[in-house]
Amino acid sequence: MKPSDDLAAPLLLPVTVSSKQPPRTFASGLLAAVHAPLYLPRRLTIPDIAGHRWSRPYAITSALLGPLLLAVVTSPTSPTALLAGTLTGTLLAIAAAATTDAAAPPHGRYARLVWLSGGFLMSILWSYLLARELVALLVSTGIIVGVPASVLGVTVLAWGNSLGDMVADVAMATQDGAAGAQTAVAGCYAGPAFNTVVGLGLSMALAAGARYPEPYRIPVDAATYVTVAFLVGGLAWALVVLPARGMRLDVTLGAGLLAVYLCFIAVRVADAVGVLSLDSLLPRQ
Repeated sequence: MKPSDDLAAPLLLPVTVSSKQPPRTFASGLLAAVHAPLYLPRRLTIPDIAGHRWSRPYAITSALLGPLLLAVVTSPTSPTALLAGTLTGTLLAIAAAATTDAAAPPHGRYARLVWLSGGFLMSILWSYLLARELVALLVSTGIIVGVPASVLGVTVLAWGNSLGDMVADVAMATQDGAAGAQTAVAGCYAGPAFNTVVGLGLSMALAAGARYPEPYRIPVDAATYVTVAFLVGGLAWALVVLPARGMRLDVTLGAGLLAVYLCFIAVRVADAVGVLSLDSLLPRQ
């Protein structure tokens, strides 16, 4: 093979997806029955144009029900929003029925962009729904077992929220060499930064816009100051240690960051169980 042949080879080779179904057993049928109530609502509202999962009836149904679900979640008590969601879904379903083929998903660039954008939006909506139910479940669990919800929030919920990112970053850092390690480090900081800037910034912008021209007041909470203080402490530690260690990620950096995090957990748990009162540290108004 000539060197020029490598340059002409495609970067992404097609992956053959097997359509052969495994033999159906009683256990698999029972598992499918249990999974159906969780899978079917998402399948009916999230557009999916993957070739091996393409279904024109599901695509039309998702175009019909997606806007309605968005209206139900965002404005459940507004008849105008529900009517707008119903009309929008009906128009999108008619357009989907007129422009799609039962044999294959859409192939045009702009058509795929529209379907992928709809799938991305509905995936975010479902993530929001699941997160809201998870928080409600967390609060209920805290009430039942007598553990403050704030303790569960800074421990179990925070760990579960970060587990996927941690697994991806570790796998990338250990398997892709130096480039993977750099990408993993960038992801460790860019991921939380994106969540803070987009999640917190967008929600606060919407809340402030809803109250305009009245000011949007943020309640004084000692826990917020403590969280920001430990965040600044962790960033400052990395900012000082990394240049001093020649930009090498060694045990010194990791041990310091773990110490900052453990101190943060200890302070928040002590405040939640009443051993330490953070509110008493705030100046009296």
